[in-house]
Amino acid sequence: MPKYTTYKSIYDTVGSNNEGRNQRIFSSIPTLLHSIGMPKYRWSKTGAARVRLMLFVLIGLFAGTGVVHALQSNTPPAEVRTVVVSPGDTLWSIAESNKPKGADTRIFISGIKQKNALSSSEIYAGEELILPNF
Repeated sequence: MPKYTTYKSIYDTVGSNNEGRNQRIFSSIPTLLHSIGMPKYRWSKTGAARVRLMLFVLIGLFAGTGVVHALQSNTPPAEVRTVVVSPGDTLWSIAESNKPKGADTRIFISGIKQKNALSSSEIYAGEELILPNF
């Protein structure tokens, strides 16, 4: 290694000029505050923990309200369509008369069964069925 060099490390070493400068700046803040009439305050571990907790809660409140607001939708909720089963109706006839054009009747029937938690295709007159939104 050469005897004289202009190389300066990008890493601060112990006892470097920046460390002393930062220490002087942060140690002069309480003196500055005391000179304008504020009492000197030393942070205890519990005091610092309380301040951190309060900052965490405040940040959480602001972030939480922003997330809730961002997740709100401007579109109205989908309309729930129902049908009352008449005597002689079957799932097939209900699906045929209520499904959108071009939709498969079998898929619409499985949607009716899923929406109404039906385990079989058995339905009764007077029963109200929720129709799926396609």
